[in-house]
Amino acid sequence: MLILDHDGLGPHAARDVARMEALAADLRALHEGRIPTPQDLSDAPVINHWAFVTISTSALMGHVVGHPLLGTREVLTSAVWVAAPDFGFVRTLSRYYRLGRAADATEIGS
Repeated sequence: MLILDHDGLGPHAARDVARMEALAADLRALHEGRIPTPQDLSDAPVINHWAFVTISTSALMGHVVGHPLLGTREVLTSAVWVAAPDFGFVRTLSRYYRLGRAADATEIGS
């Protein structure tokens, strides 16, 4: 997750943006039926003894108002990619959210 403040996104933002653009291009190609050939994958590292695992990511939990699909209710967002509390928003994998009042310590987990 990137944190946006008045100094910008930080020193690694350009690298992260380039990675996301490459991922988007690869997803677009796969969606269009362009599967990598063995030659395309010849420089890719090999991973042995692999297994799928679930890892944690940052998300927001709270009461959303005016969500285009979920309406007004308690939600757990998709992964947060950019948090900009100084500017009043976050960008999740799915969309922007405007930040309202933050939860206080007594509300977290309740």
